[in-house]
Amino acid sequence: MKRRGTFYCCLGVVLATALATAAGGGKVTGLLPDMRTVVPQHLQMVNEHQREILRFSNGIANTGAGPWRMRPLYPVAGADTQDAVQEILDAGGSVAASKVVSQYEFHPEHNHWHIGDVALFEVRAGAVNGPLAGGNSLKVTFCLIDWYKLEDNSKTPERVYFECAGSYQGISPGWVDQYHQSVEGQQLDLTGLRAGRYYLVSTANHTGVFIENDYTNNTAWVAFDLTRASNGNAKITVVGHSVCDSPGLCGDASTNR
Repeated sequence: MKRRGTFYCCLGVVLATALATAAGGGKVTGLLPDMRTVVPQHLQMVNEHQREILRFSNGIANTGAGPWRMRPLYPVAGADTQDAVQEILDAGGSVAASKVVSQYEFHPEHNHWHIGDVALFEVRAGAVNGPLAGGNSLKVTFCLIDWYKLEDNSKTPERVYFECAGSYQGISPGWVDQYHQSVEGQQLDLTGLRAGRYYLVSTANHTGVFIENDYTNNTAWVAFDLTRASNGNAKITVVGHSVCDSPGLCGDASTNR
């Protein structure tokens, strides 16, 4: 599955059933998503243009009762950004609430639209909450789709959100969106870091702009030791990761696509 395509959504008006709730912390009715970060996978140190780059795969799971469902508001032809509306559905599949929470941004490296403020990648020294290592902190935009099931095998016909060119993006309950280590944006620059223990920390919904059930369970991390050979070349060895609530959240179902 390639994440390509043009943005052709033509929603000219806000749905009549949408309610401008959640502003100022108001309560939202409906089935809420719950964004969880899968333990990052496939860590690899590579040399790129005399830089030492840590590359990794990252997955965001939805363990809530409702989908993480996003659509653009009043798309403007030729614009580089569009307002992003999150819709909360009720048990019957109707829109119970909606709110502008972020923006769609056109991502030229991927040739499609991403949603801002989705995740934060950091490398911290010595502890999960230690100092940023070399200033390594990257806010990431994503195109949200159902890529694989969190706890069992993926069945393509069950996907609700499966490409980036349509009116909606999202992650269904029980599904994961994953970006592979080779994709643009899945890296942090470790050039010149001294040997020691470091933590790759990944947090979904790091600014709290997206409406969800629980804002306290969005982070996962991987601990790794960085060593240097006599010639100075860096090597990393994974030595641990955050506690997982399930095999899927530990990355057991990660596809490494």
